[in-house]
Amino acid sequence: MKKRKITGFASFALAACLLLSSCNGGSTASSQAADSAPASSASSDASSAAGTQADSEEKLIAATDPSKLPAAASGRKDTLVVGCADLSGIFNQLYASSADDWHVSIPISGSQLLDNDDKGEMIPGTATYKVSDDGLTYTFTLKDGDKYSDGSPVKAEDYVNSVKVICDKSYDGPLSPLYNYNLVGAQDYHDGKAKDISGVKVDGNKIEFKLSAPNASAIYQLGTIIPISTAKYGSLIKQGDVNGIKNLSMINYVTNGSYTLTDYKAGQSATMKANPNYYKGAPKIPTIIVKVVAEGEEMQAVTTGNVDIDDEVSCNDDQIAIGQQAGFVNMWVQPTLGYGWVGLNHKNDLFKDQKVRQALLYALDRKSLVNSVYGQYAHVQNINQTAQSWLYTEDGINSYDYDLKKAASLLQEAGWTKDANGNLTKDGKQFKFTFSATKGNAVTDVMLPMMIDAYKQLGINMQAEYVDWPTLQQKFEKQTYDMAFMAWGLTPDPDDSYVYCTGGSENYLAYSNPELDKAYKTALTLTDDNQRKAQYAKVYQIINNDLPNFIIYQRSDCVAFNTRIKNFACAPYNLIFNQYYKYELQ
Repeated sequence: MKKRKITGFASFALAACLLLSSCNGGSTASSQAADSAPASSASSDASSAAGTQADSEEKLIAATDPSKLPAAASGRKDTLVVGCADLSGIFNQLYASSADDWHVSIPISGSQLLDNDDKGEMIPGTATYKVSDDGLTYTFTLKDGDKYSDGSPVKAEDYVNSVKVICDKSYDGPLSPLYNYNLVGAQDYHDGKAKDISGVKVDGNKIEFKLSAPNASAIYQLGTIIPISTAKYGSLIKQGDVNGIKNLSMINYVTNGSYTLTDYKAGQSATMKANPNYYKGAPKIPTIIVKVVAEGEEMQAVTTGNVDIDDEVSCNDDQIAIGQQAGFVNMWVQPTLGYGWVGLNHKNDLFKDQKVRQALLYALDRKSLVNSVYGQYAHVQNINQTAQSWLYTEDGINSYDYDLKKAASLLQEAGWTKDANGNLTKDGKQFKFTFSATKGNAVTDVMLPMMIDAYKQLGINMQAEYVDWPTLQQKFEKQTYDMAFMAWGLTPDPDDSYVYCTGGSENYLAYSNPELDKAYKTALTLTDDNQRKAQYAKVYQIINNDLPNFIIYQRSDCVAFNTRIKNFACAPYNLIFNQYYKYELQ
């Protein structure tokens, strides 16, 4: 299950960052420095002990012999080949929902009003911005000279087009309508009661957004809007029917992004050409080909020269040793912007008792699991926020270290006792459930036998069922599972209330906690960073105590790239498809 489906990105801000979801010091790496730098301590002779939060930082494992670069790579003078797991062909960023497609959709769909830096902080993009003292008015001023790939000027009204698309009642993409963020008039536009969004005003090169109440997520949602050329595509934006935009071919799409799409071979590759009018300067590499690489063959594709860069190499000692042996491969190791977790279906009466949930987590040896699967390249995670975020905290957080005696005690407190056969029962009902998983998943292949054995010692009967990914996804979304393993992505916007709040759009846990609902709601009203940090600490403490799900780990990514790539830059909040315009070829 290597395909990086973006489950958990429910906001427009997803286009500004990625994933799978900060950066210590906001540093990046360059391959020029890599050519002479010593190998990182993350080499194959490093300790196999599981990492800690403190270990979660970017580090470069440098190439030692660039002369070994194969001819297959050195012969591509003006073309960069990027490996990815899959391509669905959905390259319009308003509809793209896969991180693999983002390799294409982000460069070609358009540039945002705001970007984010390597720490996830919002910074000017195609516009500067100002927020009123009352937090209700956001004014963006477009920078001079921004042009589309056909040479036509980018206008303020073009950004409003995207707002209309995602607020339209016919829009069925993954982005959240702006009426969820208090944009005045957005709901009326969605409902067909108004022909325009009254809270959006255009005055020359300025765009003004008016909110009905302060919302801390608004800056992420508004700032990451991309333009749609009114002159080229305005006729396709019809209130009540935006299928013209949805079905639009992205080949030769007129964009102010860094590249344009010129060719797509379904399920194989996509070819992009540099946009000479890109507002940050014409990209240095004329052609980029995004190429599908079979799962498990990512490092091989780099070491044979078939691809120049792949950001989905499994981050473990074996793969890193292969890259080091090749000599010409640099490896950039960085924390994944997200976490792996076990979902509990709260419709199942077994999981409704907090003490039971706590017992089940105490009985899961997460440290051994993480060490077995990822070694030093992951750590046990206890809250729903990346360890590098300015919001991250361990204050008041329970680590739930493996403790079967504690688990047994909690189950007894919850009224569960063993019968004559050693089965855990309560009110005549046996503690029995099914864990749904896909075969061949590195985590569940190790975790499920561990859970089955530990839970058996407690008298719990856990069975495993194996299904394909589409079936698992359907069971999860329709809440027809008992337990399942998933991965979640994070963005610079810390609001993930849609996952954990009652009735949240992606609350596939069927979980409800009024105290948590109130804590999230309060957090969204705060715009002062110190107040937000304190409030989100409350959010994380509630989740850590009540355990709507079991957060397991945060792992690291390994980006493998050969020595002909110069000006390499990558960070958890700024993955490679945000950096294409910076790269050069030697």
